Amino acid sequence: MIPSYELLYPLAKVSRSDFAKLCVALWEWRPCADWIAERACQHGYLDPACRCQDAERLGPFFEFYRETTACYIPELTGDSPQAVKTHDDLIHVIQHIKLHPHIPRLQLTTEYFAACTRVGMLDVPSNDQNRAFSLAARVMTMLQSCVEDQCDGLLEAGTQPAIWHFSKSFNQFVDCVIVRQYPLRLGPYSVAIPQYPKPTFTLESLSVKKLRRVAKLKLVPTNDLRDHLALDKKNGTVAVYHFTSVLKEHLRAGRERELHDATGMNTQLYYGLPKQLVLETLHTLRYVLFPLDSESQSILRSLVAKDKFDADNCDVNTSWQLREEELIAYEYWGSRLVDLHDELENPTPRGFIETWMERKSGARYIMMATLAGVLIAILLGILSLAVSILQTWITWQQWKHPNT
Repeated sequence: MIPSYELLYPLAKVSRSDFAKLCVALWEWRPCADWIAERACQHGYLDPACRCQDAERLGPFFEFYRETTACYIPELTGDSPQAVKTHDDLIHVIQHIKLHPHIPRLQLTTEYFAACTRVGMLDVPSNDQNRAFSLAARVMTMLQSCVEDQCDGLLEAGTQPAIWHFSKSFNQFVDCVIVRQYPLRLGPYSVAIPQYPKPTFTLESLSVKKLRRVAKLKLVPTNDLRDHLALDKKNGTVAVYHFTSVLKEHLRAGRERELHDATGMNTQLYYGLPKQLVLETLHTLRYVLFPLDSESQSILRSLVAKDKFDADNCDVNTSWQLREEELIAYEYWGSRLVDLHDELENPTPRGFIETWMERKSGARYIMMATLAGVLIAILLGILSLAVSILQTWITWQQWKHPNT
């Protein structure tokens, strides 16, 4: 018997009510009933507690969630139940991870599905358990992840996933991915931001208009934070993680965690990505790639319209504020900013003519070019001598035979 579409793709359909529950699970706030019912919000700006405006800004993230969960296929083995049948099940996994971010993955998974068994479910296949927790981690961090023995499919699809090992907790997984993918570098790679002294280079030179005009680079969107500012010289592209609406929610959660620390409250819960990484990413989008000049903003609006960049990037009156003590240098993205700067200084040749000229401009051709110049000079000298001899002969003939 062929499984039904709903059985093969249990998360293919998602409602606004599911999005509202997701906001509660990730950031502990809920849009009002008007937004869930797709009605005009009656609160407007009169009620500061209403989060409909925030929910509207998160439209691109909800679309990412829709596309990511729609691809989830459970392990259909005999009569074994699915790890995730509904979006509520996935949200419960997310909440479980947030409540126990310091527990190793194997223990975390075992305890969660042991509790499911106690309430009447049979044993869920281990592959499906791991697939469900990897999907939850993907939604929480927007980092492509998998367990050790389940990365084959992603590798075949051309994606290099981050491995969440059985022995690592969720917090350790996030830290491990961040440190491995964006190693903290000192010296010239720790690029100072403009208002601080002795920057390695001027960050204004890396705006989107100069990347397009000078280096002929194209900006392409990515929903994997690890790929932000990754330069592909062969294809002439720069990947941009553009979900500023999500980054702002992580930043807000991080600042709430700081308040909890100040009041002595328990902060073992997972609140989001490292604040330094979030700040740097927001800063690269707002002040480096898309400064407030008219040309850069025009390109940004075009990217939003044509390439589905997060429209929140266009919000000039942003709700997040950068404090001077929060960001002094680019510790994570510094090396990639240097790569972009080097590409601007020495652009990779594009097209046949530029590539041909680049090949001919190597040091190995200097002697050949010099020799060719000498030979051309000799040839011109011989031709000039021949012309002079011819002119002299003609003049002599006219003098010798004046009447002819």
